[in-house]
Amino acid sequence: MVLTIIRIRVHNGCMIVCVCKAVSDRHIRTAVKGGASSLRDLTRDLGVGTCCGKCLPEAKSALAASLKACDSSRSNLFSPAATEFAV
Repeated sequence: MVLTIIRIRVHNGCMIVCVCKAVSDRHIRTAVKGGASSLRDLTRDLGVGTCCGKCLPEAKSALAASLKACDSSRSNLFSPAATEFAV
């Protein structure tokens, strides 16, 4: 039997990453905002990769993109101009 990865894009721009557990990239972004920082966290919190495992490469990619986006938004909060204090 051959299993294939299916990418499903819903009309609202959300992509289903794990068909078995119905996890979208939006769920992964929300989990990252809630503190998830590893594939193990996503597996524990969302169940990603616990059935067939075909979603793990895409979940890893979505996790990396979410972490990068989260880090870039945090770095803007602490720009040097904003953290300089007059002495």
